[in-house]
Amino acid sequence: MNNKTIIFDFGATLDTNGIHWFYVFKQEHLKYNSFLSDEQLRDAYIYGEQTIAKQHLINSEDNFLQTLIVKVGLQYERLFQQGVILENMYHIQEVAQACYLFAKQNILYVKPMLEDLTNDYRLAIVSNFYGNLESVLRDYGIRDLFEVVIESAVIGVSKPDKKLLLTCFQQMNIKPEQAIVVGDSYKKDISPAKQLGSKTIWLKGKSWKETPTFTPLADKTITDILELKTVI
Repeated sequence: MNNKTIIFDFGATLDTNGIHWFYVFKQEHLKYNSFLSDEQLRDAYIYGEQTIAKQHLINSEDNFLQTLIVKVGLQYERLFQQGVILENMYHIQEVAQACYLFAKQNILYVKPMLEDLTNDYRLAIVSNFYGNLESVLRDYGIRDLFEVVIESAVIGVSKPDKKLLLTCFQQMNIKPEQAIVVGDSYKKDISPAKQLGSKTIWLKGKSWKETPTFTPLADKTITDILELKTVI
């Protein structure tokens, strides 16, 4: 691929290497309350995401740990609403801290590759996020690697709406066909990017739902973010 701009998704791409965040939370919750069902935890996860979107509970200066504390607190709130009797009471700080460190480890894993890519490519991020992605990236020490950061809470729409990518193209003064888009979600990242004319690299990981088997919109498919170096 000769394109000189790479646009990354953030959540479940750069911070978890293809693992949907539900599974990260689930693993930590089960350490304290092993009886919780997949259905209960999925419902709690959805409740947390929807509540944050409706009530704007994340401040622009919040780092990822602060964000995760809010998210985990809402998940426990939903479990309480469901009438779930927890074997161990709330472990908001412990669950959030473990998730934060998991993301940090993944960022450290991918950071050297991102630094190398900046020698030959312009990098950007387009992500569904809460209005504090700039703060999160600074806290993890990678904000300076990206020329442009576009997030849904700031633009006012969420992926797969093409407005997010179009805003990025406009700010970088490039055409869609000059960009490679990398993301974990076939529906939210790969499909809109390909429809606009960009090259696409799908990070096939552990998704929220069953992974699609027919993926003609992905120019390349990888299963580890570092494989990106071999396919661009």
